[in-house]
Amino acid sequence: MLQSSEQARPLTLRQLLAAGVLGESHVVAGAKGLDSVVADIAVTERCDRTTPISSGLLVVLDASSLAPNSYALDIALRAVRDGSGAGLVAVNAVAAPGLATRRLADRFSTALVEVSTPDVLSMAAAARELLLQPTVRQAAMVSKLLHGLMGTKTVPDTLALVTDVLGRPCSLVEATGAVVAGPDVAVEAGALRQSAFSSPRVGGEGAAGMTCPVIVVPGEPARFWLVCVLDAADEAFMGTGLELMGVASWAVGAYLVRDRLVMERDARHRLALLNEIVGGGELPDETVLAQMATAGWSAAGWVTAFHVEVSGAVDAAWVLVNTDTLGELLSACGIDGPLIERTDGWSGWVSARAEPPVEEYRAMTRRLRDAVTQLTDETADVMAHGGVGRPAAGLPGLRASLTDARQAATLAGAGGRRVAVRHIDELGIQRIMLGWYGSADFGRVVDAFLAPLEATDADETLLRTLEAYLDCQSSATNTAAMLGVHRNTVMKRIDRISEALHVNLADPDQRLALQLVMRKHRLDRTQQ
Repeated sequence: MLQSSEQARPLTLRQLLAAGVLGESHVVAGAKGLDSVVADIAVTERCDRTTPISSGLLVVLDASSLAPNSYALDIALRAVRDGSGAGLVAVNAVAAPGLATRRLADRFSTALVEVSTPDVLSMAAAARELLLQPTVRQAAMVSKLLHGLMGTKTVPDTLALVTDVLGRPCSLVEATGAVVAGPDVAVEAGALRQSAFSSPRVGGEGAAGMTCPVIVVPGEPARFWLVCVLDAADEAFMGTGLELMGVASWAVGAYLVRDRLVMERDARHRLALLNEIVGGGELPDETVLAQMATAGWSAAGWVTAFHVEVSGAVDAAWVLVNTDTLGELLSACGIDGPLIERTDGWSGWVSARAEPPVEEYRAMTRRLRDAVTQLTDETADVMAHGGVGRPAAGLPGLRASLTDARQAATLAGAGGRRVAVRHIDELGIQRIMLGWYGSADFGRVVDAFLAPLEATDADETLLRTLEAYLDCQSSATNTAAMLGVHRNTVMKRIDRISEALHVNLADPDQRLALQLVMRKHRLDRTQQ
């Protein structure tokens, strides 16, 4: 199972101490010798020049019977040094080593370690098993993991099992480093790779650790990782740990797939019910209300609907994964009610016994904007536009409010901002003209009118310039500042636009007509 390079990697005394197999230990002196390679371990009641000591031997001396202030430790240190031993472990010493003994260990660069344990032989046997029989220990850990996986049913169960087997906390994180499940952990930038990875610098504060990608969909880049941060740079443990995490990652991936399928099934059911509400489908209102009650939804009293559209680097899976997050943000902002996933965003509503006052309109819009802004704060390539409908009573009112909310979200997106939320009653003349903007006849007029310009504007530079120029109230200076170009560049482009479209932008009537055309063009782009 393990690569030969991992099996043959030698342990130093420092790593052996960090593994904890020697129990509570204290380095008394000779710290420079901690990096000595340990080849074997021997337990003895006395250590002198007659004791056979081979290169790399770690001598475990039962010091419980040594008289205080004797020279026994000095003699043992000299014997270990002369035999090129890895160090001296004094177990259950009756007195602390004296100054002369500590200086001798420092001068020899031979590590002197104190340990207290009720069972010297068991401690040494555990250390020797780790040192000389890594395959046995690894096989036992793999067996424990495989048997345990047969009883796990969730991601947290699996993480708890891996934590128990490894003896180190294991967490599931996403690409940003945020913890999805398991203990909180900070991950060093660059540690989350598309292959299993171990390094002395994985933890956020430079701690050693291991990361293993979780494959949810074969062939797709990993979006989740198992992360285990270690207490010390135990390189021998990393090889085994990575393979155990690799086995566990398949179980975690399977549970994530199962959970996603359940989420998608529930989302489809909620969306189908929402379509019945909005579209007034084949089901009678009584049946719709009954299904709403089963889902825990209510259209009783006065309902105020909202709608959020997202675009950019998102898809239906992104919407699904972020539904719970948005729900928590909305709840924290005081918007408690159903939240239904759509392919391009979410719809929802809140209920009240009495008609909300007019001042509540602005508060509702502000709360929705705060929640959407927090959701997209760390994803600059995601755009979100929301709308709030007018409050209305009962199921018919919910249908009307949902329609209002979608219209308001569409017009909020036409403003060009990355995040915008509008209330339907804030839109004024825009709402009146929405039907005209959406008509097929006006769409054909826009397409025909802009065709000469689009034919010579492959990268849409002129279209963007015209849109900015009209938004800046025909100010070439402000347009240049918005686009980051020189004022003369803007004027040259405006001349080309006027020539291509045969319009006079100095004429207020022609400028108004062109502005309506560009607004329609913007709306069409946001709805694609």
